[in-house]
Amino acid sequence: MRPMVLRAVCGLLMLAALAACTETPRKAAPGRAAAPPTAVAPPPVCMDMSFPVYFANASQALTPAAQGVIADAGARLKGCAFKGAEIVGLADASGSSAANLALSRRRAQAVARAMTAAGLPTPPTAVQAFGETGAVTPWGDPEPLRRRVEVIVRASPPPATPAAGTQESGPRRAR
Repeated sequence: MRPMVLRAVCGLLMLAALAACTETPRKAAPGRAAAPPTAVAPPPVCMDMSFPVYFANASQALTPAAQGVIADAGARLKGCAFKGAEIVGLADASGSSAANLALSRRRAQAVARAMTAAGLPTPPTAVQAFGETGAVTPWGDPEPLRRRVEVIVRASPPPATPAAGTQESGPRRAR
């Protein structure tokens, strides 16, 4: 009997702890509409980064998830000094080598266009396609998750600008 009581008490304590983690929505003052929740933009990540963009089998169309990955990268790099990007298209080993190379090239180009549409600047950007190269291990097993484009972005913090009304020439003198 005691183990059952102990389990019940532990279960109730866990439920109470979880209930304390929830937040109840605040009510608007009488006569005022409640303010809608606001989305918080991610802080800029002004450094080199890489991310994969996955595709459906035999397709170069960007999925909603792929569009979200690219939009997120655009938001994170907004305001950064963009130095360039490498966009590398890959394909799995199904189909002919020529078809896989062409497909991986179309995938890389689709990602490059989407990056421009997401607000990323377009300085020198290398768009490459490797097709199925490397899609099979040396012992003949297919590599998983090869239907993707790998994006490597080179970025840094923007150059510092002097604040308005400050002088850049020489040290300040004490008065």
